[in-house]
Order: sequence, then C-alpha cells, then structure tokens
Amino acid sequence: MSTANMILLLDVFGARLPGELAFDLTKQGDVGCDHPLAGEIAAALDGRAASMPYALSQDVLWVTFAQTADALRRVIEDLRCWILPSFGWEGQPSIVSEAGATGQMGVLLLRHSPQGYFRWYSRSADTSAVIQRLATMRRVIEQAPARQTQIRPTLEMLRRQFTLGLAIGDRGAADEAVDEIDQRQLDTASNTLSMRIRLAAAFGDNRAIVDHPQLDDLLSMRVPRRVIESVLLAHHAFYLSDAEHAGDIAAARQAYLPLNDRLAGLVGPISGKVDAVFARMAAYEAALNMEADRLRALASMFPDDAIVVALAADFTALPALGDPEVVEAIDQIVDMPEPIMAEMVDLAKAHLLDSDLVAIPEVRPDWAGVPSLIANGGLAQLDALLESASMTPDICDPGDGDFVFELYTDPDIATDPIKRAEADRVLTTVIDAYICEERFPRRERLPLYQTVLEIWSSNRSQSTDPIDGQLLLTIADAMLRLDGKLERAVAATIIRWWEARPVRSRLSWLGETLELLTEHSVSQDYLSLWYDGAVMIKVDSAGLSVTDKQIWHRLGRRLGLDTAAADDALGGPWDEIALTTDRLRDFGFTKIAIVSLHERAAREAAAQIAKRTDAHIIVVTDHAAGEGTASAATADVILYVWGATKHAVYRAFDKVRDRIEYVQGTGSASIVRALERRVSSAIV
Repeated sequence: MSTANMILLLDVFGARLPGELAFDLTKQGDVGCDHPLAGEIAAALDGRAASMPYALSQDVLWVTFAQTADALRRVIEDLRCWILPSFGWEGQPSIVSEAGATGQMGVLLLRHSPQGYFRWYSRSADTSAVIQRLATMRRVIEQAPARQTQIRPTLEMLRRQFTLGLAIGDRGAADEAVDEIDQRQLDTASNTLSMRIRLAAAFGDNRAIVDHPQLDDLLSMRVPRRVIESVLLAHHAFYLSDAEHAGDIAAARQAYLPLNDRLAGLVGPISGKVDAVFARMAAYEAALNMEADRLRALASMFPDDAIVVALAADFTALPALGDPEVVEAIDQIVDMPEPIMAEMVDLAKAHLLDSDLVAIPEVRPDWAGVPSLIANGGLAQLDALLESASMTPDICDPGDGDFVFELYTDPDIATDPIKRAEADRVLTTVIDAYICEERFPRRERLPLYQTVLEIWSSNRSQSTDPIDGQLLLTIADAMLRLDGKLERAVAATIIRWWEARPVRSRLSWLGETLELLTEHSVSQDYLSLWYDGAVMIKVDSAGLSVTDKQIWHRLGRRLGLDTAAADDALGGPWDEIALTTDRLRDFGFTKIAIVSLHERAAREAAAQIAKRTDAHIIVVTDHAAGEGTASAATADVILYVWGATKHAVYRAFDKVRDRIEYVQGTGSASIVRALERRVSSAIV
C-alpha cells in the first residue's frame, strides 16, 4: 500500500477522534512524538502492524491491521497477552476478510491488510489506559532480542533443498540453497557453478549461462552431462534458434563460428534418441570442420530435421573420410620431423578408417551394493558411484530402486545418524538424477517413482515444509498420469502422509491433494479427507484467502455435497464471495494464459480468474509447441504449471520467460495463487 493511501486511511481514523487524539496527516504532515498514538501511526506508515481507535457513541472500536497473515496473527497474540480481555473484548466476528468488508474504510483496510483485519472494543473511559498499554507493548517487543536459531543447514540439507526446488519448480528455494552453499563455501567452486547453470537452465535463463564469466573454466573440467547439455541448449536458443526459425542456415552457421572454441567436443556421441538440438550442434561443428562422414551419419539418424539435412547437403560432394585417396593424401604430408609425422599419420589413419567409433563404455555402478557400502563404511566407493549417477544418469540405471527400500529398512543404518545421513544423500541423488530430469516422467521409470514415493512419504512424514509435501504430489501426479490403475496405491500413500500429521499448516497441501485425487477419479472415497480440512477451517478461517475458500467449497461439491451441506461444514457461504476490492481486477490484465496438461484444473482456474479480471483467458494443454503456445506467448502473464507440462512446450516460451509465472502444484488453487503472487510482486 502506498504512503498516500495509508495517510488517507489514517486520516479516516483521525477525523473521528476527540480532543488531543484527533489528527490530520494530510494537513499536518506528521504528528509530534508526544501524540498518544504516535507509535501506532509511525508503525502503520512504516508498513508494520498497527492498531487504531475509531470512536463510537459509547465504546471505542479498535482496528488492528498488518500486511501479512503471519504478522496479523502475531499482533493478535500480543494483544491477547497485553490488553484482551482485561481492557477490552473481541468483536463478533473478530476477523473481517474480503467477504465482510464494506465502505471506504473497509476497502482501504484490505489494501493494507489483504488477509483481513482484527476488530476489538474497549470502553471510552479506558481509552487512555489502552493507549498506554499499546505503547508499552510496542516498546517492550521492539527491545526484545531477535530470536536466532543455532541450527545451520548442512551441505546435504542444502543440496536436497536445491534438488526439491528444481523438482517442483520453486526457483526461490533452489536459488537460496545455492547462495548459502556459495556464501559458506561448503562445496567446490565447480560444483556450485554447475548448480547455478542447472538452475538457470531449468528456468530458461539462457543469458545467465552464455554470459557467465566462469563458464569456460567450468567446461575445462569434468562436469555432469546434464550441465553440458544445459550449456549447449542455452547457446543454441540464444545464438542460433532465430536464424533457424527464419530458415537462414548460412546465418546460423556464421553465428556458430565464434562459439566453436567454447563448445567443440561437448556434444559427444549422438544417437537417434537424443534431442534434435544436440544433433544440430554436432552438425554445425562437423560442417565447420568439413567432416562429411559425420554429417552423413547425422543426416541418416535425423532425416526429418531440416537443419541437419541442409547442413549435410552442403558437403555431399566431399569424399568420405575413409576414402583411400584421403588416406593416401595423409601419407604424402612430409613437411614435419619424421617421428612426429609418423605418430600424427598413425593417429589420423586410425581415426579416419574407423567408421564405427563409439564412446568408451562407462562402468555401470552396482546400486544393489549401496546398502552394504554404507553399512560397512565404504564411503569412497559410494562417492564414486553417486558421482557417476550425477555425471551420466542414463548409464547408471537404478532399476526399480529396491536398494532405497533396503537403506531405509536396515535397522543398523536407521539408528546410526552418520549412516542415515549417507542414506539421505543417496535418496537426494536419485531424486536429482531421475525426478529432476528433463524427460520426467518416463514410463520405464515408473517402478522407481513408486519406490521414491513410498520412501519419501515415510521418511518425511512429519515435515510441514511445503517443499516436501509438494514433491510428494509431483511424484504422485506423475504416477497417475502414467498409470491410472495406481490410484488406490497413490491415494493410500498420500492419506498416510496427511494422517501422520494432520495440522493447519498442511491445509493448502490437503486442498491440492484433493484436487489431484478427484482429477484422476470419480470416487467419493475422499470425502472424509475433505471433512478433516473443513473442521479446521470452520474453527478458524482467518488468513484463508478467497481462492482457498472457493476451492474448498468447490471440492465439497465435487465430492457429492450440495451447496448447503458444503456451506455448513465450512462455516460459509463461500460459493460466491463478493469482493469489494480485488487486486487482480485492479491490475488491468488484458490476456492471461494457463499452460497445463490438467485441463480440468486449468479450466476451473480460468473460470475463477474470469470472475476476478476482465482479461481474455486461454488454456493451453498441448504436448508440443504449436498454435496454442504461440497464442500464449502474447499474453500479459503465462501461468506455467511446472509439474504438468512437457519440456517441449516450455521451450516455446524461450523469448518471453519474463512473462512466465511458475505454478507450484497442479490444482486450480495453485494456478490462481500464482497469479496473485505475480500481482503482489509487481505492486511491491
């Protein structure tokens, strides 16, 4: 809220106050430090929680407001310790949210306190005493030392946070983890830089990759294959894709020239299963080096890729590298000392005549031996295995992940903190390599996903960290998309997670869960879960946004309740909540795009947004770039559902990444929250 609007709000209070309490900030500019309400006025102008009196005929109405729900909860707790109920009493209802606010004051209050404001009363005769208590309360609280935790996250904890951030699309969490690792120098510089490259690649920040001052140093070392792939994809998108889209192969080849010194040799062996972008990068390198055989091989593997075929066509007249005339020409080069020349000729012949060159096969790690390595202290071998999995995850196939079950069911490992930490490191590596990969979810990895889901749900069942719960839903959603027959098994795991700790801080997660389960099922078996959440909401709905209220009402209807029953259970009515002010409408969106494979949730979110904005809303459920993504790219904001989209679709928005708002979760509430978050960050 701007200072001008806050002054306007405070002046509404000041105009109603008698005698020395009255003030007019618009005219006075400020109040003196000796004014009884100076502390509350200063706090309000500074964006902190504050309480202001509003004189009525007999009593005094006090209004307490704050910018966040957490700040409002804290100040209410303070008031209940210092003032209530000894010097006043709470209003009925005490919390006024969007649905109950009326008049100019209600509108102004909700602009500053969007989660609602707190009403309480005191007798007129006690006004001075209440003001004095407020001043004392503020003074004591401000002098209290900041609470500091002595627990600093370990490197493994930060790596896990980074991995989960990538898995669920939470850039802030991943960025925070890398920053702390870097600041505290917990890992090598190359590992930290590799994490930054992966983070930038995951969220399409190509410039951050191609312009990184230490990139060349990193590429001179042994780095994970996916980091190299991220570098190649970023350079292709940043320097070459525009020319390719325009069909100007000559311009694309020219753009590649200055990149060759950095990128030469990075592509490695090519198979028909890799992304066509890597084939193109290999073709540019081969064309620059006039490697006709390599170009022919690439064209035969990618006959439908116009760029590769065009590059190969330019060299059809060249003799094959194994042609006897070429080898004979090598023999005729004699302008070098004999020993050096002989060695060079032998190497050249070996390269040119071997048309079946393949990469040296990697040693496949024995995942089944991991529990034994941890139990017996074989940490050096474990480090090597996990490094191999990070470097070349496809070669290091973990199978169905039975070794993870063994890790977490071995009592010797479970009861030893050091061994348990190593088990957690293995699990993080598996998630990083096979959940965070670009092709997730893959049908052949389904047994592994089942294992990780089971272990994660039992290992982190007491956590209230949203990132832990969101990973659970990300894997569950992937499994249901791959095989709907797994609904009962997935639902049982999710229900166990909730029942392990059914607390208020998991309410948003529970709503997201019910959306996911009802998206994949017509069963009403989940009504008891809905009632679990409804009971908590009815007891205290403070801080619950309009989006949350509407989604809980809609979920009740989806599970078979009529409007009256849903309203009664939730303490509604919440079916249609009239807003006196709405930041979404005020923001002035003209076009909003929702990109998700979950069409039902996307269309429900679109319907909610349509009621709260005047924007044209489109829903894109494509599996690849096309007309839908082209239209979405012209929107004011693109609500991109991270866990329910294909990477091929993501690439379609390379040029408009600044307009993407990443949705963590797949339900309609998550989509609307992402739009609200976009507006909030823009206003701030």
